[in-house]
Amino acid sequence: GGQLHTGYVTMNVNVPPFDKKEVRQAVNHAINKDRIVRVINGRAVPANQPLPPSMPGYAADYPGYPHDPAKAKELLQAAGVGDGFETVLFATNTDPNPRIAQAIQQDLAAVGIKAELRTLAQANVIAAGGEKEGAPMIWSGGMAWIADFPDPSNFYGPILGCGGAVPGGWNWSWYCNQALDEKATAADAMADPAQSDERLALWRDIFVEIMGDAPWAPVFNEQRFTMR
Repeated sequence: GGQLHTGYVTMNVNVPPFDKKEVRQAVNHAINKDRIVRVINGRAVPANQPLPPSMPGYAADYPGYPHDPAKAKELLQAAGVGDGFETVLFATNTDPNPRIAQAIQQDLAAVGIKAELRTLAQANVIAAGGEKEGAPMIWSGGMAWIADFPDPSNFYGPILGCGGAVPGGWNWSWYCNQALDEKATAADAMADPAQSDERLALWRDIFVEIMGDAPWAPVFNEQRFTMR
């Protein structure tokens, strides 16, 4: 069954060229999520947005960024980095995360992005992500977000909202959209159960807008298997 989990790659919007939306969108198109799911023996489903499919507010009709290296190269060209660039991808050093990071590295290389891998202890990766320009890219595996409670707000404030984009925070993309913060505040103010549908629709729109800015490349949603 589905878990309230999303594994993702963050792109630090303070570190060039990830300050350009087209570059972040290119990374989304570059990553072959189906292949990465095979790396972990099919124990996940490809993700296309921050919310997992079992979370209220999930946009079932949102297509996401399909694997399209040609489109990725086109976007890099539009961003002025058509010849590619070098960057650093952080990941934890516990299996299967180095193997997943290597697959992501290969996908990026196919579109001209040369990513140096730094596989470190979890505490070191978290520390790098909590510095404003400490980590250009992070594969979240092993530290990926699993909701504390089944509400879409839990996938926003700590990891995508302005409040999490602080030293030592968990918003490792350092993405801060004040307009979306205001929408999130409005959604959370809808306490009347009669407003539930309206509230979830607002959260859905928030996450779709986030994907337009592409501070993350969502990769997969883990599945839970029980053997008996």
